[in-house]
Amino acid sequence: MSLVFSLIAPASYTAPETLARAAEALQALDITVRFPAALQAQTRYLAGDVEHRVKVLHDAYADPETDAIWAVRGGYGCAHLANRIDWANLPAKPLIGYSDVTVLLDQCRQRGLPAIHGPVMKEGVKLQDDSEAQRLAADRDFAALLALLGGIPPEPIPLNAVTPHEDAVFEGPLVGGNLAVLASLVGTPLGFRAPPGAIVVLEDVGEPYYRLERDLWQLVASGALNDAAAVCLGTFEGCQPYGDLNPATLFATWLSPRGLPLFEGLPVGHGRDNLPWRYGAVARLENGHLHFSA
Repeated sequence: MSLVFSLIAPASYTAPETLARAAEALQALDITVRFPAALQAQTRYLAGDVEHRVKVLHDAYADPETDAIWAVRGGYGCAHLANRIDWANLPAKPLIGYSDVTVLLDQCRQRGLPAIHGPVMKEGVKLQDDSEAQRLAADRDFAALLALLGGIPPEPIPLNAVTPHEDAVFEGPLVGGNLAVLASLVGTPLGFRAPPGAIVVLEDVGEPYYRLERDLWQLVASGALNDAAAVCLGTFEGCQPYGDLNPATLFATWLSPRGLPLFEGLPVGHGRDNLPWRYGAVARLENGHLHFSA
């Protein structure tokens, strides 16, 4: 039986033809997406004003035939909604997305609601990409999403240890997401703070290295990572390098003095691969592998 996903557009506007292509491609995987009558009401570069985007979200959660809530894309705008959502009356249906949706994923975690850091709906177009490697990767990610919704977690992922950690085992809630988004929340009521023992995932896209460093410094200086147990780096797709500097070296500059273990190699982010995982669920780092929960 096909799962039914209700679509929401909490952030940027998406061309309707892109969504139609994505829906068609996803149908081949037996994924049914439900478009509301007015998913988007374009306002500037946003999918609608705050009232419209919140209403679409509330209606999606209220749909009795919906199994999960799926963001069509990220971009910008999710933070606008966080304090307008009727969190206390939302049913326990998983919210799926990443990038700018990081804001809402963490708010779900704080309120005990299920959330999945994973591909947004419009990335269904990757299933028809000209690149075979991209098509195969997208197929893997969407298959993993369906498996996760069915209670089957991803296989453990081998990571590279950037800083020495003497084969310690780290176990705690898996949180984090887009670095720029998390940094932008510092100093606001939505400010991110890793829960005690957390394994924090960080990824980004299209940022020059000085901006990555600025955002990382802001996150670190705010105390957001004070209680974290470890940091795992996802992909930094299209981030303009500076000489021979790489993300692992840059992040170690600020995390190593704080004794925060750092790992790299997680196939999560805006690149070819974007492995879905339960946001806030307990994960374990052991013997260089990240183990996920269902």
